[in-house]
Amino acid sequence: MFPPLDLLTVPKPLDDGLVARPVPWLLRHAIVLAAAVAVLLSALATALALAQPWVGLRLQVQADAVRIMEVEPASPAAAAGVPANATLLALVPGDGARALRLEPGDLIEDPDMFGSYAAWGRFYQRQDLAAQMLRAPALRLWVRAADGRESLHVVRPAPTRALASLPFAFWFQLLVPVAGMVAAGWALSVYPLQPATGFAAAAVLAMLVAVTAAAVFSTRELALPPALMHALSTANHAGSLLSQFFMTAAAAYFPQRLGPRRLLAALFGAYVVGAVADSRWWLPSPNWAQRAMLLTACVLTMAQLWRQWRAAADLPRERAMVRALAWPWALGLGCLLGLQEVPMLLGLVPPLGQSWVLGSTLILTVGSAVALRSQRSFDLDDWALQLLLIWGGAIGVLACYQLIRAGGWLNEGLAMLAALALAGLLYAPLANWVWRRVLARRGPSPRELTSGILVLGLSPPDDRMHHWADLLRQTFHAQHLEWGARSGAAATTAVAIVGGGTALSVPPVAGLPGMMLWHKDRGARLFSRSDCRLAERLLELARRTIEARDAYGRGAAEERARIADDLHDDLGAKLLSLAHASTPPGGGDDVAALAREALDEMRLAVRNLKAQPTPLHEMVADWRAESVARLRAAAIAVDWEVHADDGGQLIPARVSLHLARVLREATTNVIRHSGASQCRVRVAVAGGELHLQIEDNGRGLDAAGTALAEGMGLPNIERRARRLGGTHRLSPAETGGLLVAVRVPLAPQRPELAPASRI
Repeated sequence: MFPPLDLLTVPKPLDDGLVARPVPWLLRHAIVLAAAVAVLLSALATALALAQPWVGLRLQVQADAVRIMEVEPASPAAAAGVPANATLLALVPGDGARALRLEPGDLIEDPDMFGSYAAWGRFYQRQDLAAQMLRAPALRLWVRAADGRESLHVVRPAPTRALASLPFAFWFQLLVPVAGMVAAGWALSVYPLQPATGFAAAAVLAMLVAVTAAAVFSTRELALPPALMHALSTANHAGSLLSQFFMTAAAAYFPQRLGPRRLLAALFGAYVVGAVADSRWWLPSPNWAQRAMLLTACVLTMAQLWRQWRAAADLPRERAMVRALAWPWALGLGCLLGLQEVPMLLGLVPPLGQSWVLGSTLILTVGSAVALRSQRSFDLDDWALQLLLIWGGAIGVLACYQLIRAGGWLNEGLAMLAALALAGLLYAPLANWVWRRVLARRGPSPRELTSGILVLGLSPPDDRMHHWADLLRQTFHAQHLEWGARSGAAATTAVAIVGGGTALSVPPVAGLPGMMLWHKDRGARLFSRSDCRLAERLLELARRTIEARDAYGRGAAEERARIADDLHDDLGAKLLSLAHASTPPGGGDDVAALAREALDEMRLAVRNLKAQPTPLHEMVADWRAESVARLRAAAIAVDWEVHADDGGQLIPARVSLHLARVLREATTNVIRHSGASQCRVRVAVAGGELHLQIEDNGRGLDAAGTALAEGMGLPNIERRARRLGGTHRLSPAETGGLLVAVRVPLAPQRPELAPASRI
C-alpha cells in the first residue's frame, strides 16, 4: 500500500524509526520545484548573455596582449575577414573617433580581482566605451597578424549573440547550481521539517544566484554595460556571502542544534551590512570587502563543524555525519579559497579560471545533500574519501596544466599530456599512501586474517566460538559484541547493518552462533558496506575451513575406529586365548598375568583410538575389576570407594586413558614395593573434577623413594596428571603407608560466555 497523498513517511535524522508527518505540497515536490527554479534562473542568465552585441571572436590574454584565438564561423568577424591567431590591438569607432587600445585587464573575469576600487572604476569606464562601440552599426578592429602586419577590419556587430557561441565555461557554471538545486530539493523531500535542511537549501539557492550572475559576466565576449556588470557583480557577491552564512547556520543545526539563535541573527545582519557596503564600495578596498568576509565566513563554518565534532564525542553515528559533511565542505571551500580568493588577497594571479573554481561548489552542495540524508550515513566515510581523492586528482591535473601553459613551454595538447603525466607520477603514489594510511590501517592485515581463520578451523569445536568472537572483534575493533538468540543475529541469514551503522549483524555459520558487533573502531566510526563485504568473506572462509577440518576429523575417526576394531577382533581374541591357555594347571601364572595385562593395555588403546567418551559408571567398573583382580592376586585386601553422582556423566577418552594408567602405575607400586597387606582406592567426582586416591599400609615414603630411584612409575603419574591440567600429591597415609592423590578437571578450563552477553 502506498501512503496517502497528504502524508509522507519522514525519517528522523538521528533515529531509525519512521514517523508519519503531514508535509506541505510544496515540500513534497521540492525536487521538481528546485529544478524549475534552477532552470528559470539559468534561462534568465542565458537570455542576458544572448542579449549582448556579438562580433564572433574568442579572445584570450597571452603575454600581456589580447589574442584572437578563434573566429566563429558565419559571424560578423568572419564576414569582415578578421584573421585568427592574431593580436587585437584596439577598437576603433566607425566615426573615426579616438580608438580604445585593449589591455589584458579588459578581459578580466571578475572586476573584484582588482586591488583597488579606483582600478575597478577605470575598468567600468573602459567597459562602457567598448560596450558603446559594440552597439554601433559599424566597428573597426585594429589587428596585428602573426607575420607582424597590421590591418583594420570593418565589422558590423550582430545585435544578439549566437547560442552556439556561448563557451563551455558558461554552461559548466550553470550546471553547477542546477545540480546543487536538485540535490537541495532531494534533501528537502527527505527531511522537509529539519532546520538544517532549510538552511542548506537556502545556501544552494543563494549560490545559484551567485554562480548564474558570474556565468554572464565572466564569459562575456569583450564588454558589458557597466550598470549590468555592477548588478551582476553585486548579485554574485551577495549570493556568495549569504550562501556561506546559510552554510554556517546549517552547521549549527546539524546533526545537533548548538545555538544560540541570537548569534545567528547577529551574524546574518553582519552579512547583509557587509554585502551592502561591498556593493556601494564603502570599504577600504575589494580585499576588505567580499573576499575577506568570505574568508571569515568559511572559518566560521569550519569552526561550527568543529563544535559539532566535539559535541558528538560519544555519538559515533553523529560523528560520521559530521565527517561526511566536513569532507565536501572542506574540499569545496578549500578549492574556492585556495585557488581563487586567497591568491587574490595576496595580490597573486589565481592558477585556475573562475568558472573552474566555482565548479568546486558542486561538490559542496551535492555532498551536503547526501550528508543530510542520514539513512545512508554509514556509507559516507568511504564515499567522501573516494570523492576527495578523485577531485584532488582532477584539481592536480588542471593546476599542472595551467602552470605549464603559463610558462609557455608547450602548446595546449602537449601541455595537457604533460599535466596528466606529471599529476599521475606525483598524485598516484600520494593517493595510494593516503588510502592505505586512512582506510587500510583500520583493520588487520591479510596475513593476520588468514592466521585467525586457520586458528579457528584447527581449534576443537568447544573453542571455536571464542576464537570466532576474538577474530570479529579484532577485525572491526568492535567496542563490544553480543551472541546468542537474544542478540538478534541468530535469526538472520546474511550480514546486515543495524542501527544506522552502529552495529553489524553476523549470522550463524558452521555451528558458530550469530554475533552482533557494536561500535566499530571503539565507537569512532560506523559500519559500512565494505565492512559487510569483509564479514561475508570471513563467514565463507570460516565455513569452508571448519567444514574441511570436520571432514578431516571424521575421516581420522573412522580410520581409528577401523584400527581399533581390527585390534579388538584379531589381537584381542588371540591374547584372550593365550590367557586362558596359560591358566594353571595347563600353564604358568606369570604367562597368564602378562597375557591379561597385555589384554587390558590393548583394551585401553582401543578405547583411546575410538576417542569416544566413556560413561562414568563403566569407567569406574573397569578400573575396579582390573585393580581388585591384581591386588587380590598379590594377597592384598582391597577397600574400594566411589563418591560421585553419576547422572549419565561422560568422561572424555583422553582423561579416562591417562587416569587408568595412573591407577595401574599406583597399584603396581603397591604390589611390588610397598609390602602392604591392605590398599584403599577412592574415586570421587565433585566441582567438575575427578579425585583419585590410592592409599596403602606398607612402608610408605621409603618405598616411594626406592621406586623413584629405580625409575618406576611414580614419575609417569606426575607427567600424566600435568598433561590433563591437574595436580598430584605424594604424602604419608593415615595407615602408615603412602597416599597417592591425583586431581584432574573433566573438561578444559576456559572463560565461558553467557548467551546474549556483551564482551
